[in-house]
Amino acid sequence: MSYLYFLGCLVQVAAINTAMAALSKTVGVFPKERVIVDRERAKGSYLLGPYLLSKLLAEIPVGAAFPLLFGTVLYPMTRVHPTLSRFGKFCGIVTTESFAASAMGLTVGAMVPTTEAALAVGPSFMTLFIVFGGYYINAENTPIIFRWIPRVSLIRWAFQGLCINEFSGLQFDHQNSFDIQTGDQASDAF
Repeated sequence: MSYLYFLGCLVQVAAINTAMAALSKTVGVFPKERVIVDRERAKGSYLLGPYLLSKLLAEIPVGAAFPLLFGTVLYPMTRVHPTLSRFGKFCGIVTTESFAASAMGLTVGAMVPTTEAALAVGPSFMTLFIVFGGYYINAENTPIIFRWIPRVSLIRWAFQGLCINEFSGLQFDHQNSFDIQTGDQASDAF
């Protein structure tokens, strides 16, 4: 059970760390750029669509660097699944989650008037996604008014993808796993 607990905590912390790092990096960016963007758009220099597309494309290498470095250090160090395909899926999941969290940070930054407000609102949203991400509160136990949160929680989807990647195909011996004998059962339990 301790190995199973370790794996569950590992993928949850990986999902949270990746999302919070990406959100923290981007949530305060747009409020600082708003004056420049508004002034240049008022002069007709560019439209909003090309601005957003160019910003997203320019930030792809930087946005992918942290999760890939994180996965490259964490995955071999923890020795969870020593196959290249599982490692690639792990890095793909955390990189995709990082892009989603960056987009969320830019969205929050565009919705609020100041950098200080963005730094208050962004982590609050992410905390909701963490609490309702599937590890702390099961989807079936979620109050009706909050049932939409797990469906949009990027933490939940990353956690679920990482669990499937790590648990599928595992077999546990009976003395250490109680009622859980396969990785698929462990994934369903999480």
